[in-house]
Amino acid sequence: MKRITLFALALFTPSYLYSDIEIKNVHPLTCDLPIKFGGFIKAESFWDTRQVIGAREDQILLYPEQKELDVDCNDINAQGQFTSVAIQTRMRLEIDGPKIKKADSKGIIEYDFFGKDGIPNIIRMRLAYLKLDWEKAQILAGQAYHPLYILGVDPRTISFNTGIPIEAFSRDPQFRVTYIPNKHVSLLFAAVAQLDNLSDGPIGPSSTYLRDSVIPMLDLRLDTYLGDHHIGADIDFKRIQPRLKTNTGLKTRERLNSAIATVYSDLKWDSVDTRTKVIFLQNATNLNMTGGYAVSSVDSTTDRRKYTNLNGIALWNDTQITKSKTFIPGWFIGVIKNLGAREPIIQSITDANDVVEKTIYGNGTDLNYVFRVSPRFQWKTKNFTFAVELEYTRTAYGTIDCDGDVINTTPVGNTRILTSLFYYL
Repeated sequence: MKRITLFALALFTPSYLYSDIEIKNVHPLTCDLPIKFGGFIKAESFWDTRQVIGAREDQILLYPEQKELDVDCNDINAQGQFTSVAIQTRMRLEIDGPKIKKADSKGIIEYDFFGKDGIPNIIRMRLAYLKLDWEKAQILAGQAYHPLYILGVDPRTISFNTGIPIEAFSRDPQFRVTYIPNKHVSLLFAAVAQLDNLSDGPIGPSSTYLRDSVIPMLDLRLDTYLGDHHIGADIDFKRIQPRLKTNTGLKTRERLNSAIATVYSDLKWDSVDTRTKVIFLQNATNLNMTGGYAVSSVDSTTDRRKYTNLNGIALWNDTQITKSKTFIPGWFIGVIKNLGAREPIIQSITDANDVVEKTIYGNGTDLNYVFRVSPRFQWKTKNFTFAVELEYTRTAYGTIDCDGDVINTTPVGNTRILTSLFYYL
């Protein structure tokens, strides 16, 4: 009975905000299987100056809504909004297991109340993976952060958007192996699937396109360490198959290969910690970034199609003043820019029944850029944190042309004032 009670306490006790925060409360589930658990409660309120595109009551803000004019030329979306939520409250369990072939074993389970689209306030799995740690190698299997989202070189925004759509972000089922020859270098290889963060295509967002391509996403990452400084590079490969058959009922096997490459750094001094990342991206919809892909050619007889990537580039910097452990100012600034396609794209197809078929897939494919700057301030004392952030996001809507570029743009901007209270257990 005592063990059941301890497990229940562990299961429903909130967890820490960041995975690198030490979890101090330890309760043994059995004599040789300790569970570490902890968490935070987060109460957040925010005000916007216009309507926005986002997720979960717009707590994850992507970019402002485009202008929508009525008959009097008034912008319908130029209307502010306010909301207050606590669905980011999080729970985390760390299970320290026995030695397995000289490796330290560990299991991680993390979840929150963020729910799914249209269904907030329900429990959602964030992380669930096991790790085996040897002196010079590590194996990880389960759902974890995508390798392109590097913990320790990630935006520290108060906003739950963590910099997206400018930063690459997702949590995915994966198997990864890390080789650590010495304290200065590590090399990571990962095979990654899709579950919650999906590619787009003819049937809408789905994991089908990746599954039908037969191979997982493949990722290779090199990290180097010099003192407190961290510099690295990553390249990610993805193949999708948008369709199994044509509209004429013929078997088709046209696929699309995409790549994402990034270089990044975390530079730490006595009173300043600055993180920078540059990303070249193709078809990064599954990473919550703007862009995607499009049909580049159609065989008029068979309806077999070829595809081309919509390319983009993103750059961001996150700097925090760390001189004081109590009063901590910082800021995030970044931009993502559409770079068009290598091949001409087909913007739409009309079938024999005059039905217009979509041929451009992704997120924000009608955006030329998204720019964001968000200064923040945190006040910390014991297990309590009060944070304020001013987030300005600007984007330019337009029309995508045959080269994949967005032209005839109209810029819109939104300012968000965000306040958060954290209580750590």
